[in-house]
Amino acid sequence: MRPSSDMQAVRRPIVPVVLSISLYVVLAVVAYWPVVPWDASRLPAVAGAGVGDPAQMAWFLAWTPFALLHGLNPFFTNYIDFPVGVNLAANTSVPLLGVLAAPVTLTLGPVAAFNLLVRIALAGSATSMFLVSRRWVSWWPAAFAAGLLYGFGSYMTFESSTHLDLAFMVIPPLLLWCVDELLVTQRRSASKMGILLGLLSAAQLLIDAEVLIYCGIMALIGLVFLALVHRRLVAARIRVAFPGLLRALGCFVVIAAYPVGYFLTGPRRIPRGIQLAWITAGYHVDLLRPVSLSVPQVIVGGPVIVNGRLVQVFRVAWSDTSGYLGILLLVVLLALAVRWRRLGIVQLGAVCACSAFVLSLGPRLTVDGRTTAIWLPEALFEHLPVLVDLEPVRLTGLEMLFLAIILAVGLDRTRAWIREHAQPRSALASGSVIDTRATLAWSRAQLLASLETVCLLGLVAAAFAPLLEQLPVARESPATAPGISASLARSVPNGGVVLVLPYPRAADDEPMLWQAVDEMKFRIVGGYALVPGTTGLGRYFVPEDPQLSELSSFVNPPVGAPAVPVARACHDLRAVLRAGEVDAMVLRTRAGPLRARGAAQLAKLLGPPTASLAAGDAWYDLGHRRATPGCPADS
Repeated sequence: MRPSSDMQAVRRPIVPVVLSISLYVVLAVVAYWPVVPWDASRLPAVAGAGVGDPAQMAWFLAWTPFALLHGLNPFFTNYIDFPVGVNLAANTSVPLLGVLAAPVTLTLGPVAAFNLLVRIALAGSATSMFLVSRRWVSWWPAAFAAGLLYGFGSYMTFESSTHLDLAFMVIPPLLLWCVDELLVTQRRSASKMGILLGLLSAAQLLIDAEVLIYCGIMALIGLVFLALVHRRLVAARIRVAFPGLLRALGCFVVIAAYPVGYFLTGPRRIPRGIQLAWITAGYHVDLLRPVSLSVPQVIVGGPVIVNGRLVQVFRVAWSDTSGYLGILLLVVLLALAVRWRRLGIVQLGAVCACSAFVLSLGPRLTVDGRTTAIWLPEALFEHLPVLVDLEPVRLTGLEMLFLAIILAVGLDRTRAWIREHAQPRSALASGSVIDTRATLAWSRAQLLASLETVCLLGLVAAAFAPLLEQLPVARESPATAPGISASLARSVPNGGVVLVLPYPRAADDEPMLWQAVDEMKFRIVGGYALVPGTTGLGRYFVPEDPQLSELSSFVNPPVGAPAVPVARACHDLRAVLRAGEVDAMVLRTRAGPLRARGAAQLAKLLGPPTASLAAGDAWYDLGHRRATPGCPADS
């Protein structure tokens, strides 16, 4: 039931391996240059300096070692969304990466840990693909090209600028290797491979569950294809692999039972789905994305009522380049797949790559930014629990994995074909006696074969040029203001609560970085996390309660909204401070008219600020502050 007549493992020189890994590391460093891998002050500026997903991920990296060292549950926290807390098992909290990066986090800080891990994600994913590809190829440049496509393709260059959990794709190639050993080649012990498969699957769950689920879907598609092609061998293969599969399941359950159980039954769980189906379905690939970077991604918003009419909201995002290949690389891959279509591993790679691409298109076909009425297989996921929460665009990472296999095997076999046909017949016919003419013919043939191989490599290099043009993957900006972080660390009691205005939420979560940098010495009201909404569906931000919302409107009144009376704002402030046990308040607005107006409004309630810093004004020791004349005690 082997998918190809693969070469058996042989001893190979170590120099190509070291050289390939070194090149991957250099490329990963260049991808973020001039920021060094251990930089503790800068993060990718996606939504702005020090905010958004990178800031949230740095917080997650800080939380795991902090929780473990202080005897807290790593899957739950009330250090954000105080006092109710957040179920981190329902969030992309990357506990495994938090543990692995703990030495860096505890010495250089979580920002340095994030910067180091995103570079490891690129180089490590490419290395993993390179090593696994050598299972099927003997020519190391072919395996190097596979690692380059997988580790530095469009999926990785986009995700590594925003989502560390989705960019850390080291494990999927290893899962493929385990499944191939367990169910196809069966050269190694089924029990040992099963244990390894279970451990790797659990590790992927603790990095990103969405990637693991998509790996399971692609494994199912691949195994069904192999079972159909090799029907007579299925029973025998399963009989041999069954003990290993049982051990894989056992290992996975032992490790995954608690986080999965906490996700399903823990406090602040999200019972009806992580997010709305139209949100997840909106993150899909356009049919023209493989050959065009300028194709818009249309995300269909929810229905809203405008002027008494029900309308549909559309949002267009131009940034997600996942799935892009370029015309030349696509042509090379198609040519290799067609030329070597009789090889089982190429057939398997083509079926899985095409399946991943079709599923990544989402529930309905989109062409050049326009969504058609044509329904696609991914629409079935919208009616299945768990699968409804998956974002189709993420499948492009696994699509690149199978395309990398086609590229590696195709290049290896093409080079072998060139060398085989370079042998002149005269040299073969002469046996052991090779005259001068045959020797010259042999030399000319070998030279021609070398030139053809160089041309092949040149063609592949030209095909990769559009992908490498996307480097650097992100521009990095200062992560957080050290002045406010140091001031809070000095002035807020350990474990105290800080209320920050404007209220921190998904695209404006800088206060979470203050916490992470200050080693979680205080808690904050609000934050950026998935929490249960009023209907049981998840939402991406911690909502404000009505009194806090009214207080925010008092500090910075929305345009056209009626002013909140001072007495009403005093009542709201006391209620918010009492409910949240708040020790400090920070108005985090940069210097200017907006900050001056907000500070003046808060001064009516709290008096002058304790500290005025570049990042904002701070009021400390709120529990002992007396009421100001503008905010009487009986209001």
